[in-house]
Amino acid sequence: MGDEPYSIRSLYGELIKSKQTFLLVYTTGFAYLISSWSVGINPLLLFWVIIALVLAISGSTMLNMYIDMDIDAKMSRTSDRPLPKGLISPRKVLAHGATWTTVGIFLCGIFINFLTMVVVFFGFFFDVIVYSVLLKRRTKYSILFGGIAGGLPALAGRTAILNIIDLVGIFMALFVITWIPLHILTLSLIPENLEGYRQAGVPMWPVVNGERQAIRVTAGAALLSALMIMTTAIALKIHLVAQIPLIIFAVLVIVKSLSNLKNPSTTKTFKIFKLASIYMAFAFFWLFTGLLLTPPLTNALPFLQLP
Repeated sequence: MGDEPYSIRSLYGELIKSKQTFLLVYTTGFAYLISSWSVGINPLLLFWVIIALVLAISGSTMLNMYIDMDIDAKMSRTSDRPLPKGLISPRKVLAHGATWTTVGIFLCGIFINFLTMVVVFFGFFFDVIVYSVLLKRRTKYSILFGGIAGGLPALAGRTAILNIIDLVGIFMALFVITWIPLHILTLSLIPENLEGYRQAGVPMWPVVNGERQAIRVTAGAALLSALMIMTTAIALKIHLVAQIPLIIFAVLVIVKSLSNLKNPSTTKTFKIFKLASIYMAFAFFWLFTGLLLTPPLTNALPFLQLP
């Protein structure tokens, strides 16, 4: 970024962590499509789901930026963010974050349903209050509670169309929750980021218990997230043949994580970090694709029917 001027779009793109927000809204959208497959897609409802979640997630992220601006200023990875650089006033970020979050939550209640509003509210609560305010500066376990916030957008996508919390919605949320340590800890293990957390006094797992244990946790997260996504596929009754690409991708992530556990390296860690985001996106895409493929496979290949 250097000293190049920011446009409004790039400024707010940084404030809402646009890639992270997109990935979470992506899980919401595909959870909605997956859940509406048996009852019919309502495009207008999907529109309000996307708008509400974009606002709620973006607003919560801006509030996190406001809370963490002193930490961000001490870390090389985050020191170029708009607040540490003084590109926007903290008061403005706080006001916008609170407004966007509130509007997003209430849009759920007005245009979707009360249950989805509650789910999205708890997403904000775990992300901003539990994770950022209460735990991030105090314990390595903060990422587990922050992970709950990461899983709730997917659950919201399902409750938006079905208006219930069922096992499939819980399994989708648990997939994201178990994926979060795989994503965050690999990022924290990159040497310059690890040093930044040390300097900022943030008790991330490798800072508190060392890199080796953090790598073990990422390997465990790879195993658990694979278990959760396959459980979701089974709960959705996706045909075994249609699950094959999902199985292959999950096994790839596990193999990469175990390889890094056996012979750790920064290169391997960075590759897992990059692969993790693709894994998340592919998993939700393929759950939906698997539903599309299941009826034809079942009808055309009856000998492949599961007992």
